[in-house]
Amino acid sequence: MKSRWMFTLLTASLVAGMVGTSYAEVKVSGGELRVRGVMVDNKDTTTAGALSDGGFFEQRTRLNVDATADDAKVFLQVQDSRKWGEMSGATGDNTVATGQDAEALDLAQGYIEFGKLFDKPLSVRIGRQAMAYGEHRLIGSLEWTNNARRFDAIKFSYKHDVADVDFWTAKIDEDNADWGNDTNFNGIYASLKMVPKNAVDVYLLQKITGASDMNLYTIGGRVKGSVENLNIDYTGEIAIQSGDFDTDSSQSASAFAIRAGYTIPTMMGLRVGVEYDAATGNEAGVTPSTSTADNEAFDNLYPTNHYLYGYTDDVNWTNTNAVSVNVSLKPRDKVNVSAEYWNYTLAEKNAAGKDDNGTELNIKVNHEMSKNINCELAYAMRDAGDVSTSAYTSAIYGAIPADKSSTFGYFMINVKFM
Repeated sequence: MKSRWMFTLLTASLVAGMVGTSYAEVKVSGGELRVRGVMVDNKDTTTAGALSDGGFFEQRTRLNVDATADDAKVFLQVQDSRKWGEMSGATGDNTVATGQDAEALDLAQGYIEFGKLFDKPLSVRIGRQAMAYGEHRLIGSLEWTNNARRFDAIKFSYKHDVADVDFWTAKIDEDNADWGNDTNFNGIYASLKMVPKNAVDVYLLQKITGASDMNLYTIGGRVKGSVENLNIDYTGEIAIQSGDFDTDSSQSASAFAIRAGYTIPTMMGLRVGVEYDAATGNEAGVTPSTSTADNEAFDNLYPTNHYLYGYTDDVNWTNTNAVSVNVSLKPRDKVNVSAEYWNYTLAEKNAAGKDDNGTELNIKVNHEMSKNINCELAYAMRDAGDVSTSAYTSAIYGAIPADKSSTFGYFMINVKFM
């Protein structure tokens, strides 16, 4: 722990020293303190070693420091992520002794950014950084988790009156090969500005895994907009995957998501919505990694699935048909109450010929106490259907057995400061 703090302070000192000679401004630009209590009741699980019911608290603390000089910026985000009372595997001591959690502290982000390259609206960001696009269905920062997701990447951004375009290459895993044969994630993502009152995105993404000869392409588009005079909002996204799944198999998969809602402003902003999400999967018994059969299971890439397909996080954008009916309203200022019902089926039946993946009912209350303080309370009831699901992390609370149910709830308070 001490070495990590020393590394962080040394890095910050070096940044300040490097840009300080150019009369740079170094400042603490913000931070976050988030505490979340989680409860699960999954008494019917038979997963070995899993807790059948119980809960825990987890905490995330962040501090942001940046330095700017001319058209250059250095940004550091230090993050401490831990569970309350968690034992340290290295020493066996509990957290009464400060600093025993050896893996809590890390550099969440650390990058340098140069703007106005070649006197154009072009910038480049080099280093560890958060990346998220659209509704996070394929690329998300995964802020729901206590650690979140970050990419080690080189990303260029070009801003124009017609479109904003990002293009990048990110190192997912260093396999000690040349750059092109490691595990990489490359992409081009454009947000078009020609359609009034609509957000229109198009993208081309490439996932490379040199060890297995994977070279997977995802091409897609997204639209989000509204018909204001009718109080109707809508979102749609479609993605198609092709390329090489491995040495012997090709990738042939697709996914789409459609969402629409109708709002009644005079009834506390009541919104009634529907959603349908679908993605292809492999037929039962088809294992592309051991044969020449095409892989038809859509690769969800690097998403933030929480809030998209229910709160228990066992359903994602692959081999699924997910249908939702949802409502939300604002009973008072800065308070939002929402409920949603999900019905899940597999796109391809399992070996037993079954596809019923159960249902989920979610209720959530969100209260914006102030500009910087937000509270969230949620409760979910998950039924597994006749397909034994893998809700929750098996090592923690186990899978829900077929035709059984489980509940999940949490309370979260998030304080952000500038």
